[in-house]
Amino acid sequence: MKIYHRWLLSYLPAFLAIVSILIFLFFTAMGNYSKQQAVKANEVFAQNILQTLDSLLQYSEKMIIKEVLTNERIRLFYDGGQWSDPYENYEISQRVRDLSTYLLSIDSIYLYRASDQVVLTPNTMIQLDQFADHSFVEYANEAKSTRAWSEIRTFREFQGDGSSQKKVVSLWKRIPLGTGVQGLIVANVQISKLEETIRDLLDSDLNFLALSDAKGMPILGEVDDSNKVLSEVTSAYTGWTIQSGFKQTNTYGYFASISKAWYAAVLLSVLAGIVWLFLATRKHYRPIQLIESSIRLYTERNLNETSSGERQDEYHFIRKAVDDLVQYSHDYEKKVEESVVFRRKLLFKRIMEDTEPLLAEEWDQEMKRFELTDRISHFAVIVFEIDRYDAVFDAYSGRDQNLLKFVVSAAVGETGQQKNTQVWCEWMSQKQLGVMIMAEDGQVGGEDGLQSFCKSIRQWIEQNMPFTVSCGIGSVIDNHQYISRSYLEALEALQYTSIYGCNATISFKEITTPPQGHALQYAEQIRLTAQAFRAGDNKWEDQLHDLFAIFISAALRREDAINCINYFIFALDKECKSLPLGLCMIWEQEALPGIRDKVKGFVKIEEVEKPIAQILRNLTEQFQLQKQKRISHKLILQIKEYIETHYYNPDLSLVHVSEIFQLHMKSVSRLFKEEFGENFVDYVAKVRLEQAKKYLTEENSDSVQEIARKVGYSHAITFIRIFKKSVGTTPGDYRKSNRN
Repeated sequence: MKIYHRWLLSYLPAFLAIVSILIFLFFTAMGNYSKQQAVKANEVFAQNILQTLDSLLQYSEKMIIKEVLTNERIRLFYDGGQWSDPYENYEISQRVRDLSTYLLSIDSIYLYRASDQVVLTPNTMIQLDQFADHSFVEYANEAKSTRAWSEIRTFREFQGDGSSQKKVVSLWKRIPLGTGVQGLIVANVQISKLEETIRDLLDSDLNFLALSDAKGMPILGEVDDSNKVLSEVTSAYTGWTIQSGFKQTNTYGYFASISKAWYAAVLLSVLAGIVWLFLATRKHYRPIQLIESSIRLYTERNLNETSSGERQDEYHFIRKAVDDLVQYSHDYEKKVEESVVFRRKLLFKRIMEDTEPLLAEEWDQEMKRFELTDRISHFAVIVFEIDRYDAVFDAYSGRDQNLLKFVVSAAVGETGQQKNTQVWCEWMSQKQLGVMIMAEDGQVGGEDGLQSFCKSIRQWIEQNMPFTVSCGIGSVIDNHQYISRSYLEALEALQYTSIYGCNATISFKEITTPPQGHALQYAEQIRLTAQAFRAGDNKWEDQLHDLFAIFISAALRREDAINCINYFIFALDKECKSLPLGLCMIWEQEALPGIRDKVKGFVKIEEVEKPIAQILRNLTEQFQLQKQKRISHKLILQIKEYIETHYYNPDLSLVHVSEIFQLHMKSVSRLFKEEFGENFVDYVAKVRLEQAKKYLTEENSDSVQEIARKVGYSHAITFIRIFKKSVGTTPGDYRKSNRN
């Protein structure tokens, strides 16, 4: 007998016995589960009813608030007084009636104006003390409740009209909504309308439901003592509580009680099944034990298992051995896959850079290995370059950069599929993606097809990525041995982004490659422009503009443009180093770092001219200011010396000095103030008074009048007044005090 049948016959009796017991227990558990589900369903039923009521009342509240905020007539009603326009009041009452009609849940609405104690209803406008619901208005004015809706109450509009009172719940809002000093708006919802709303839910032979307000007063239905409450839900909005349950809970009761004899029979059956399983397991464990022993023996021999003395569970040991085998297989497959990706990239670079040409047989072999068709007859290479790579990618981590590049590669591949074009793309550098377009029998699409392919990718990247790319297109070739030529042409086309700018498609056929070293012919013009700036020539800006115009018209390659601009910076640095020390420091510390920062990472030549011109313009202004300061300092020292030697001249004044030194009076005054921190007139007076003090302290000195004349004052009175104002005493008293 097969082992399968032996095991089956061994475990089948125990299995049948245990299954029978489980079936019995299953139906018992199902009874409990049914009751639990019934309780949950009842709770959901109560929540649905409460949500229905809350939604109805919330919608009514929002519409009332909207009407208060947007209806100009209602605002005018609360702003007006006893002289308000009756027609306006009629219009407002009609609007209130319309609102009650529109909101089906609302039974009635009335407005209360606090300024003159007037209540406006859809039917009349009366004083508060004559209004049948005046007690609720007074309660609403004084109430501090945070809930929007009142407890259940009775409402009647007119006193003594014989009409029956209605059971309602009321919404009240103070006007204005922020302060409530102008009055109230009250909306009443009749309990019967709420009952109509949920009538379909209440008409059930199975469920019962009771709704009570926040104070426990019944609104709809009551709880019968014969019924058992299974769910109780309270609304956070109104504070109302719904109690619900089943009218006949015994329908979902438990199964009949199980006798002790049945329990004993179940227990004996389980014990018999356990013994049976134990014996059968012991009998059939032997083969498994042999398998485990064989695996352990092999492991100890090949893996040098540690001799810790601990014995693992057999199934765990076998499972671990199988898991190790699966993991080893997975790692091997992963390494093979990584090897394929790496080899594919190396092959792509080998083809593009032509480091080791592929023979025809080797080409066919590699194409089959990487699942590329071997019937390709035409090729074209496109290089996509990320514009302003350093400025864009510095903000991203290495992981994010790799993710962005993966997205670009995926976009290229998907675009190729959409255009039924076979593409092979790999990243050749940090910012350049090489793409090989492959087709059979000239299906590349020519120049127009390549332009369309590049345009689709550029537009997608511009719309979905945080950067743009420029495309260089090489020529279409019909031999795989010349793919590297098309790649070099694509790289050469990208050199002309200095002319075309960012997010451009440049075909090699569109450019004219200048001769090698042609940029050297601009060296002399660069030196002359730098020298003109150093010499302070007024036409240096024109020369700078002409120089960049030459660069643009010459259609310089990006590499040549960078070399020319760097040479211009070098020439400027060389010329400015011959400036005086102060000016040279301004150039080295401010201007030169600024220029280098502005030209870093530029794409088009036009982007460089304006920043360089602005920096040099600011530098020229600083040079002029420094030069002016040096000339002014020398001149003002000469004026100071002249004052100190000609103080005795009564004509020594600002006008006199201006004429002597051929300067404007304001210039002399400003320079003198800036240099010495005092006015010209005050300085002249100080020099004269210092000389007068010397004369006054000499023995046998002249009279005060004579001393005044010697120091440049034609009138002694003027001298005495100025001396006393400055020194604090008269010249005569000064003489006496100093002689004593």
